[in-house]
Amino acid sequence: MPRIQTFFADLSQKAGLADEIIRLSPRRRAAAKPFQLGDVQEQNEVYLDLATGADFTKGGLTGTMVMIFFYMALIGSPALRQEGQVENYFIAFGILFGIAFITLFIEVLLPFPMPVRFNRRTREIYFQDRRKLYHVPWDEAVAWMQQTRQVTQYTGATRMTSLQVLLQRFRQPDEVIALQLSLPMGKTPEIQAMLWEYLRCYMEKGPWFDEQGESLTVSNRDKVLDKRRGNKADLRGDWQICKQDMELGTGTKLGTAFIMLFHIGFYPAALVQDWTTAVARRRAEKRQWHKRVRERCRSDGPTTRLYDQEVEAGLLRDDSDDISEAAAR
Repeated sequence: MPRIQTFFADLSQKAGLADEIIRLSPRRRAAAKPFQLGDVQEQNEVYLDLATGADFTKGGLTGTMVMIFFYMALIGSPALRQEGQVENYFIAFGILFGIAFITLFIEVLLPFPMPVRFNRRTREIYFQDRRKLYHVPWDEAVAWMQQTRQVTQYTGATRMTSLQVLLQRFRQPDEVIALQLSLPMGKTPEIQAMLWEYLRCYMEKGPWFDEQGESLTVSNRDKVLDKRRGNKADLRGDWQICKQDMELGTGTKLGTAFIMLFHIGFYPAALVQDWTTAVARRRAEKRQWHKRVRERCRSDGPTTRLYDQEVEAGLLRDDSDDISEAAAR
C-alpha cells in the first residue's frame, strides 16, 4: 500500500530512526522459533485475535465488588441464627448484590477493547477503534521493532522494545496509524521477534503449528488458549508458576504459601472478572466489529480484501503514481 510505505519512510526520516529500527517482513523469518506470551485471545482456521492491554482490565470493578460483598455476607452470616435478623440480612445483601449486578450490566454494555485480527482467508489485518475501521493487506504489511532505554532515579535503566504495524483507515486511506502489537514494557527484541514469527507462521504456514513453527495437521487450539493472560481465575497455573520458582531457587515455601493464599482469597473476584470479560467479548464480536469484517471472518464469507474494494471505488491511486512522487522528493 503506497501511502503506508510513504508514511513509514517519512516517519523514519523525520524521527531520525532509520538506523535504529528493525523492519520486519511477512515474507522473511524473524526469529528461530515462534512464541507468544499469552497475547493470543482467539485462534482458529479463519482468524487469530491478538488482545490489547485494555482487555485485561475488563470486569475488574464488578469482580472486586462481588468479592467484597461475598466476604461481607460470610462475615455477617451469624445474623441468620438470630431471631428477626434473617429478613434484614437478605434485604441488605440483596441490595448490595443488586448493585453488583447493575455494575456487571454496565460493564458488559460498555464498548469492549477490540483485538487486532489477522484473517487468513483474506490475508488482511484488521483493527477497530470504536467506529473507525483500520486495515492492511498482510502481504504488504509494514512492521518494525524499536528498542529504547529509559533511565530514572527511581527505577534505574529500563529497556523497552515496541513492536508496531501500520494500518490505514477504511475508505480514508490518508489516515494512517501505528498500532502496538504487544506491550513494550519488559520485552526484548528477541521476544518481540518471536511474537512476529508466531503471527507469520499462522498466516503463512497454517492455523496450527508446533513450538518450532512446523505445521500440524490437527488443532492445538486448546493448548494455545491455555496460555492466554486474560484468564485470571487459574489456581492451577498459579501453583505451577510457584513450583517452578521453588525448583529454580527463586521462591520459598513461605513465600509460595502467601502467594497462593492471596490468589485463593481473590479467586471470587477473578472468577467474576473472567465471566464478565467473556460475556462482553461475545457481545463485541456480534455487535462491535464492522459488518465487512464479520462477513470475512465466516468460513463461508467473501475472500475479497477491503483494499480491493477501495481500489474499485477509486479511493486509491496506482502504485506507480505514489512511487513517482516518492522518487521526486
